[in-house]
Amino acid sequence: MQLMDRRGDTIVEVLFAFTVFSLIAVGGLSLMSQGTALAQRALEIGLVREQIDSQADALRFLNRAYIADFGKNGEATKIWDKVVTANWVDTAQNFDTIADGTKCNLPGPGDKPFTLDVTKLDSNPLLAPSAEVSTYARVRHDVTGASAEGLWIQAVGSKNPVSGAPDFYDFHIRACWQTPGQSAPVTLGTIVRLYVPSQS
Repeated sequence: MQLMDRRGDTIVEVLFAFTVFSLIAVGGLSLMSQGTALAQRALEIGLVREQIDSQADALRFLNRAYIADFGKNGEATKIWDKVVTANWVDTAQNFDTIADGTKCNLPGPGDKPFTLDVTKLDSNPLLAPSAEVSTYARVRHDVTGASAEGLWIQAVGSKNPVSGAPDFYDFHIRACWQTPGQSAPVTLGTIVRLYVPSQS
């Protein structure tokens, strides 16, 4: 009976197999990580769009209440004056300058950014926005109250040549926040135009 010559794998074959396995495992983990980051980013964008829509709806509500109260100087007019008339500017921050490399740039105090607390539209809805964002751009409600994180509005008035008061306002609603798997911040924005009764 002849004994067969038995040989195991050489060290080169073992190393090659281990290298191939490692590349496949690392590639798979990398794809999973990218997929998770992409899903997180998509979720955040959807949530921030809801926040922007909420701000736009609040502005429309205040505008309609102001128009219904026009000339009566009631509570709706006082809130509109506090929110819009006191905070409008000639030009809004350029959308391209919202994010600068790896950080978000909020307009300065002279550019009068504001955010609305939609739970207080009948009293004092103004919030001072902050560039510091814990997760995604939003109006955050907790035990200490409401705070605006990475979400702001600028009201740009179009002056009537006769009265000098705006006939309409373009509300630039902006959002900027950091998201996983991306060094540059995510930015979103929209513009809502609302007309007001003529002051002339």
